[in-house]
Amino acid sequence: MKMLRRLKSKKVIIPVSTLIIVAGTLIYFSDRLTSFIFLNFFYSEAKTPKAYLTPISREINLSQYKFKAHSRLSYKHINLKAPWELKERHDLDLSTFFVFVNKKGIEIQRQSDDESILKNLLKDEPIEVHKTKVLFGEKNLKSEYSIVNLILNTTPEQASLFKPLQALLRVHPLLLYKTLYSALADVIYKFNIDNFEVFQFGNPQNTENVRVHIFNKNGQVFRLHFIRATQAEIDYILSTIEFF
Repeated sequence: MKMLRRLKSKKVIIPVSTLIIVAGTLIYFSDRLTSFIFLNFFYSEAKTPKAYLTPISREINLSQYKFKAHSRLSYKHINLKAPWELKERHDLDLSTFFVFVNKKGIEIQRQSDDESILKNLLKDEPIEVHKTKVLFGEKNLKSEYSIVNLILNTTPEQASLFKPLQALLRVHPLLLYKTLYSALADVIYKFNIDNFEVFQFGNPQNTENVRVHIFNKNGQVFRLHFIRATQAEIDYILSTIEFF
């Protein structure tokens, strides 16, 4: 009789235990599953190929370039030289555009505080800032370059059911920010020169318009738009930059 009761008890315990495990697993994966399905529905290599772009590291050898500085340019705390003869300068509301006699051009703009992703993420109430730091990681919020680097290196493929929830949940907002950059070109490069970091959007061999974002040690961000410049010319011009 006792043996029969034990068997009945085990028959009840086993399915109940299984149900608890299954229910617990579903609850555990519910947020992950929702985020995973959402990301896979809205992002695919066919629909959003640029969401899968990540920066390609490159190194430049400045010693191989033999250019002569024909023009000295200056704009809001930045000086640089160009290997072309300057034809005219246009000071616009938010930028300055330099046009050269060979029909090449450089537009320079300094990123404003209102455009700073880092400052916008950290301007909320302390509790919200804490949540932001937990979500993105404090090391990725140390500088404008750090958060932009995280954004550009984020892809839909990083959304996995088996990653920590924090890592999964941050993929979508980072991809939204990434649209601000990936729309600029079909390829992204990153490199550094002396005291600043660089992201380059576009390959001069394939496009007349190349954008370069410069992040210096003072937290300043400058955006340069090169028109009809070669990669060698772009590298040379960047190597002449001085901040003041």
